[in-house]
This record gives sequence, C-alpha cells and structure tokens, in this order.
Amino acid sequence: MTNLKLKPRLQEICNLIKPNSKIIDVGADHALLDIYLNKHKNCVCLAIDISEKCIERAKENIKKYDANIKTKVNDGLNGINLNDEIIVISGMGTKTIKNILNLQLTNDLIIVTHTDINELKEFLINKNYNIDLEKDIFDKRKYTILYFKYQKTTS
Repeated sequence: MTNLKLKPRLQEICNLIKPNSKIIDVGADHALLDIYLNKHKNCVCLAIDISEKCIERAKENIKKYDANIKTKVNDGLNGINLNDEIIVISGMGTKTIKNILNLQLTNDLIIVTHTDINELKEFLINKNYNIDLEKDIFDKRKYTILYFKYQKTTS
C-alpha cells in the first residue's frame, strides 16, 4: 500500500466510495484522490482536468505512486461516455459545477462545494436527484460534502 496521506476533505470523499467502484474525478488537479482510491480500494479512475499543467502533475503523481489511472485534459464531462461511474467534483464553486452537470445524468454524484450550496441542491433536485448524504468537513475552512443519487421517475 501507498503511504499517501490525504487532506480531511479528500479522505472523507474516499470513505464514501465502495471498493471496486468506477470513478470519474472532474477537476482532478493532482489526482491524489484517484491514486488513493486505486491503491486502497481497487477503483478504476479517470482523472479529468481542464488544465494541461494539472494533468501533467497528475501523471507525475500516478507514476510516483505506481497507480493505474487514466487521465484526460477535458472541459468537464463534455464528450465523456458515461455509464455507471460515480462522478466526483470537489473544490469548485456552484456556478462551475452547474455548468459541468448541465447534462442528462443518472450517475451517483459526490460534490464538495464551498459556495451557494442551496442553489446547487435545488439545481440537482430539479434534475431528479435526491440527497443521500450531507456532511460538513473542516479542512482549513468549512466544506460541505454532498452525495446525490438519481431518482428514477415512473411515467
């Protein structure tokens, strides 16, 4: 196992994810979340970031920790083939998160935002999501971790 130590916010996200899950980490930055999930929970991860520089740093970390993670420079979920992955978005504001999630989705979502939490909740409830878990975590400042599950509608 790797001796990777995560910040409390990222560790709390990892605690919510079951072993052998498929993860799409949007805004992956350094990919430490993905590395931890891959090494400790055998998760298959795709680390996405809009910044080429961030993805280069992610690739360096992936190599350093000998993890098996795919990376992609991409603007959110645009052009990504979604199946049953859990989508993780952490460390962005609500406006950016809403832009990323403005698609037809049914995936589980783990979102950590630090702005306009009620606006984000309303946006996803209107897209047929239920809040499965809401937890505040303190990591230099207060963050709210939200786990959303899609509610199938019967028509």
